[in-house]
Amino acid sequence: MLTTPIPKRLSSINDDTDTIRTVVFSLANIEQTSMSQYRFALPVEAVEKAIVYPTDRAILKDGIGMINFGNQNLTIVDLRQKFTTIDPQQDSSKFLILFHTQAGELCGLPVKTAPELLDIEPEMIREIPLAYREVNQLSFVSHMAIVPQENGLEPLQILLLGLDRSIMKPAGNKQLVSHLN
Repeated sequence: MLTTPIPKRLSSINDDTDTIRTVVFSLANIEQTSMSQYRFALPVEAVEKAIVYPTDRAILKDGIGMINFGNQNLTIVDLRQKFTTIDPQQDSSKFLILFHTQAGELCGLPVKTAPELLDIEPEMIREIPLAYREVNQLSFVSHMAIVPQENGLEPLQILLLGLDRSIMKPAGNKQLVSHLN
């Protein structure tokens, strides 16, 4: 099985530049939803690795499922269920990001394409208003990053998962992000 390892040794804070190191990804099959404009990110310290999504897909109920993974069962957390109904036969997820919850459990998150590493500067991060989060079923996200792109392209809008709500302090703060709950 092909894997794209992301070393756990990486810290969520890049000591050279005080940026927050993240693993950024897109969700598959949300193109027709209001969430299609967003990408998502996890703190790099929560991510074990990214793998090609096995052909045996999890049967999901309310966004949670389970697959056999080596000698263990792996919980699949499918964020897309928050925004749309996914037909398992039409699922275009190509990769699973294996991440650790705050309790240390290894879970899989289906994503559209191979994730990327991205250092995000703290001043690019802003809080998402509570009313917006409640209306759009984003209770699991408290912050987003607006990352400028070159060549006049629209800035990336990245919803930050597992970000400790207390870290939003002046630039240079080296408080770490937390894992997903």
